[in-house]
Amino acid sequence: MSRRPYVRPMKRTWFMDHPYYRNYMVRESSSFFDGLYALNLFAGLVQLVRGEDAWNSWLALQENPLMILFTVVTFGLTIYHVVTYFDMTPRVLPQQIRKLVKDHIVNKLMYVGLAVVSVIILAAATMGL
Repeated sequence: MSRRPYVRPMKRTWFMDHPYYRNYMVRESSSFFDGLYALNLFAGLVQLVRGEDAWNSWLALQENPLMILFTVVTFGLTIYHVVTYFDMTPRVLPQQIRKLVKDHIVNKLMYVGLAVVSVIILAAATMGL
């Protein structure tokens, strides 16, 4: 047995060579932006606890064009992540379920569930709950 086994060289941009890997990296990098957005929301909660002036300064920061751009980019990446996740889900279901339910039905049910939850959250937000 060799003391120095062969290690295949790998470029830093290995994922750019194949569209599947490129899409995978875009999907997974969206979690970084989602994490930053969650930290932003947590900072808003901290400012809310600190008082009205701190809350208003955080709201003013959210009106900055860079923050609006960040929010739009994060939303777009999150939607991309959801769509690719929903499209992938039927392929990873156990075989017993895949035999009973067609793939397109699973996809439609997931989109319906997303729509229902989104409407409930939107209704709760508009009613002030």
